Amino acid sequence: MVKCSPFNLNCGIYKKPRLGCAHMYRLLAIFAGIAFFFSACSIKEQTIEASQPITLIIKAPYVKLSGVGFHKTGGRYTNLQIFSAGIVMLDYKSANSICVNSRCMTRGIFNENLFLYPHYDELIDDILAQRPLYKSQNLIKTESGFSQHITKAGAFDIVYEVNGTSATFNDLQNAIMIQITKIGKEQ
Repeated sequence: MVKCSPFNLNCGIYKKPRLGCAHMYRLLAIFAGIAFFFSACSIKEQTIEASQPITLIIKAPYVKLSGVGFHKTGGRYTNLQIFSAGIVMLDYKSANSICVNSRCMTRGIFNENLFLYPHYDELIDDILAQRPLYKSQNLIKTESGFSQHITKAGAFDIVYEVNGTSATFNDLQNAIMIQITKIGKEQ
């Protein structure tokens, strides 16, 4: 007589389960449902209206990134892919929410993570598009663009300059620098 134990799988209730076709289809359906659920939360590919090659440098307390890539836009959709040594270092997508390297979050949480302050939702979009920040507050026009110096005591001290094909965002208080330079012509 064979003794039954958790280590002896050849007896009684400890026999190996055999999966039939019905069980396999049920498991496949469950995994497909889970995959569909998680893919529904991601940003869908949008129609690209413009693509611009750029260089990007980001220096922040938690992020240091430098590379060359593409800034693609279409409607309210933005995609930014930055490469270094042929490897995608940053895959940024935004529409209603923001996804960075497949990790999605609200715009407010993104701002708190990158800028260490919950700025208005479209701040990063304005920087990428080289538009004035904070509804053109303290805007000074220059020959080749504009500059802004915006402060909020205890929160941020922003110096933002746009000159022709480049933009530089500096938050002096939080030690954050973003520099974007367009390369060539927009496609």
